[in-house]
Amino acid sequence: MSRQTLYRARYVLPIVSSLLEDGAVLVESGFIRAVGHYPEMAETHPEATFVDFGDSVLLPPMVNAHTHLELTAFSDWAAAAGEPHAPQTFVDWILWLVRIRREIGEEELKASLAAGLKASLLAGTGAVGDIFTTLNLVEAYLDSPLYGQVFAEVLGHDLDLIEQRLSSIKALTVQSPAKNLNWGLSPHATYTLSASATDQVFAFAKELTLQCTIHLAESESESEFLRDGTGAIADKLFSSAKWDPLLSPPPGCSPVHSLCGDGRLKEGDLIVHGVHVAPADVDMLKQSGCSVALCPRSNAILNVGKAPVTDYLNAGIPLALGTDSLASSSSLSVWDEMAFAVEWFAGAAEPSDWLEIATLGGAKALGIEKRVG
Repeated sequence: MSRQTLYRARYVLPIVSSLLEDGAVLVESGFIRAVGHYPEMAETHPEATFVDFGDSVLLPPMVNAHTHLELTAFSDWAAAAGEPHAPQTFVDWILWLVRIRREIGEEELKASLAAGLKASLLAGTGAVGDIFTTLNLVEAYLDSPLYGQVFAEVLGHDLDLIEQRLSSIKALTVQSPAKNLNWGLSPHATYTLSASATDQVFAFAKELTLQCTIHLAESESESEFLRDGTGAIADKLFSSAKWDPLLSPPPGCSPVHSLCGDGRLKEGDLIVHGVHVAPADVDMLKQSGCSVALCPRSNAILNVGKAPVTDYLNAGIPLALGTDSLASSSSLSVWDEMAFAVEWFAGAAEPSDWLEIATLGGAKALGIEKRVG
């Protein structure tokens, strides 16, 4: 018989049911087998190893459904570059991030990723949806006990380069990045991938059965670009990236419609931000079967707007929370994100609802609710 451990605490909060006073959790082979009041649990499982947490609360770990842990040291890099303060507009912020990130070597990135993994654990996070760009640093995840998804990022407008990137990612997917981490795919955004490249990436994800996550409807600049092909993304970002010759006619629709209308998103995929979303977009997201990872602190810092949380909840769209990166947020703590969300979205949901979103909601969004949440 497998070894059992009975964990006792003054309060046990299962998330899906009411708070238990003098509660206990029975764990066997890494799985929770039972939750209940301690006296009854101790009587029915006398052989279990006993661990008493005393006057504490025992609950599932936080799930950071969207983050970029390799950017954990970004504030140090920005200061060293003489550009410590983020620009005031979204596209200028992207250019600032790219400009500074471009000068960082692999050893610094590896140390930054390691620091992010450690900071996540110290913040009470048990699972992450981490965006990963530097593929040959994958070993940094190897010893992490975190659960979740490592989303390999893809962006660009050159189909040959996209194909090369996908080939490199496919070679990595033969082995998980860590014991409890799975591979996923992150087509970066609707404006950093051409329509053909977007089709290519989503088809690849379906072929390999990889979950996709994408930054979607984060800013008005994105909406303007997809609607009219104009604005700061066309004028500044494309020029900086030397994508001007590859600029194609806009789809003339919302960011959500550009993905859902063509059936690119599949059930189980995860969109991030979802700020500039109309009621018709909410309906399309509901039909797609996607979840939405909210990053309210990042949205506030970048001044891009506020996600329509009430509309999402009324439509029954699954929600999760993410801290985003330390290039647009003040910490990697989902507790901090949750506290901010309660105030930022005042009246949209109860604190208990936000706790569920930050734990079980995140686990469901990452497809790991049988192990975490």
